Parts: sequence; structure tokens; C-alpha cells
Amino acid sequence: MGPELGSEFMRTLQSYFIRETFRPFVLTTTVLAVLALLTQSLVALDMIVDDRASFLSFLKITLLALPQLIAIILPFALFIAVAYAVQRLHTDNEFMVAFAGGMTRWAVIAPVLRIATLAALANLLINTWVQPLAYKTMREAIYEVRSDLASTIVRPGEFVSPALNLTIFARDVKNGNLSDVMIYDGRNHDKPLTYFAKSGIFVETGRNPALALTNVTREARSENGALEILEFTQTAFALTGVIEPQGALIYKRSDRYLGELFHPDPANYWDRENASAMLAEAHYRLSAPLYNLALALMALAALLGGDYSRMGYGRRMIVTGILALLVRLAGFSIQAAAVSVPMLNIMQYALPVSMSLVCLWIVLSTARLKKPVGRLVAT
Repeated sequence: MGPELGSEFMRTLQSYFIRETFRPFVLTTTVLAVLALLTQSLVALDMIVDDRASFLSFLKITLLALPQLIAIILPFALFIAVAYAVQRLHTDNEFMVAFAGGMTRWAVIAPVLRIATLAALANLLINTWVQPLAYKTMREAIYEVRSDLASTIVRPGEFVSPALNLTIFARDVKNGNLSDVMIYDGRNHDKPLTYFAKSGIFVETGRNPALALTNVTREARSENGALEILEFTQTAFALTGVIEPQGALIYKRSDRYLGELFHPDPANYWDRENASAMLAEAHYRLSAPLYNLALALMALAALLGGDYSRMGYGRRMIVTGILALLVRLAGFSIQAAAVSVPMLNIMQYALPVSMSLVCLWIVLSTARLKKPVGRLVAT
């Protein structure tokens, strides 16, 4: 086979290997993402039950969690796709054709490494920009839902009791504005109060929630049993003890961009208290994409790094799959430990890099094997 023909043959086979690996990678990523999204939706379902969020708000918050879910599942999806594709190519004797055509082991695994590199770059983009953008938006949406006191404790046309001996009624609620409001406050047994107001709106007075009422009539019984009626143009009905103050919006580690994680604001109390955790998160964002290469090479090592077997590679793949899971869990454990011991941050990079190098050596080194795939043609 001439040099030009051999080069064209190698490019054709590599393109074929890329297609056969990329398709299951996209399919596996999609399936795992849908399953993860369904799990996330169950977690966020309490917003509809407890906070009575609208379905659109629930859907928005659920979808905004997708980037981080994809970042976590990408290495596993790549491992499954590479294992499936290489196993199928091996079974169909595609590798025998490649080696018979003069392709080296490096040329055979290069298509997988290209896909793994692209996956790592996509993972890095998600970790450094897409995830914090989505999580900031999600945090603001959750804050808005939970700050909407009207939807939390008032239902149009219904008598609602948010606390013992307290009943609130509003004929209609639109954009947080209540119309034709009635409040019965019997928490003070000696002097229960009843409020009738033309309209009302939830506000915060000194960070404490309250209901600002307009055109108000307040009724109460005096000590001698006479009915007391007072009228106000405006008054505030405090909801202290009924609704917990929402407090200021705080962006957590998952919501911060890389620059914010590496350079926390010294004037911010939360940042000062969580500086080491933010540093561990920053190194995790940069090191996590390396697991795409590590797990892809582990799948290659399981199939191409061992002796040829006519009985298949099921047991070998199961063991490697368990090992891949343990390696990724070890990465999460190192990140958690680095919060207390910042020196461990270097291990967040060392683990995937060392696994990648070991697996690459296993795949490329054939002198130790009795009958590797690349020698089948000679036998």
C-alpha cells in the first residue's frame, strides 16, 4: 500500500471510528441527562407543594440545574460510549483491519482521544461559565418564588390559616396585590381583632414581613363587651412569627464564577467564612474536565490493554466500570477534604492525570502482552 493510499486509508478509518464513538456518546449523554433531570425535578417539586410556585417557575428552575448535571455525567457517558463503541468495533474485527492496514495503536485510539478532548473542553466551558450563569439565574428565581408572600399564604377566594388562630381571606390576588381583604387575628385571646380592607400588599418593614392594608376597618371587643370600630386610611399588619424573613440573597459556591471563587470579597462575611471551600470549588471546576480523558482511557485500557480473548470482555469491563466509579468518587472526596486541607487541591489534578497516564501506558505498551489485538494479524 503506497504512502498516499495508506494515509487516506488511515484517515477514512479514523473518521469511521469517530462516528462510531460520537453517536453513542451523544445518545448516552442525552439519556443520562434526562434521567438526572427527572431526579432534579422531584427535588424541586416541593416548591409547587410548599411555596405554590407556578409550573413555569418550576420548569425554569429545573432546567437551570441541567448544566451542572451534564458536567457531572459527561465523563460517565463518555466511558459508556467508548466501551460500547470499542467493544463493537472489536467484535466486528474492525481493529484487525486497521492493524492489518498498518495503523499504529496511537492512530487507532486517536479518534477516541479527540472526542474525549472535546468533551473535556465542553465540560470546562460549562464549569467556568455556563453553570454559574445558570445557577445565579436559578438562585434568583428561587428567591423570587419564596419571596412572593402572596402566593405562599393567600389563595384567592379561600380562608387560609397560616398560623394558629389567624385567618386571612382575599377575594382576588393579582401580581401580589390583594383585594377585599379580611383578617381575623385571635392570637391574643383577651382581645381578638378583625380587619376589613379594600386592598393590601405584602411588604417588608425592617426585614420583617408585613401586610400593608388600605381603607381599613378594624373591629374589636372592649372589656365591657362593646364593639369598637376604628378606621384607617393605611395600616400595616405585622406577620412576625407567621412568616420567616427571607433575608438577603446570597450566592453560594456553585453560583460563583471562577474569578469570584479564587478572589473572594474580603468585605463579605459569607465569603470570608467560606474562602477555603470556594478555593476547593475553583480547583474542582478546573480539574473535573480531566476525568473525561481519564475515564475514556480506562475504557480503552480495558479492551485494548489486555490479552486478546475469544470469550469477550464482559468481566473486564465490569471491573473497569467499578474502578472508574471509585476513581470519580475519590475525586469528589478529595474536593470535600480540600475544604479543610487546602494542600489537597493539588490532588484534584493529580488523580485524573495519573490515571490517564497509567491507562495510556497500558494501551500503548504491548511488549508485556501474550497476544494483544495488534498482533492478531501476525498469528
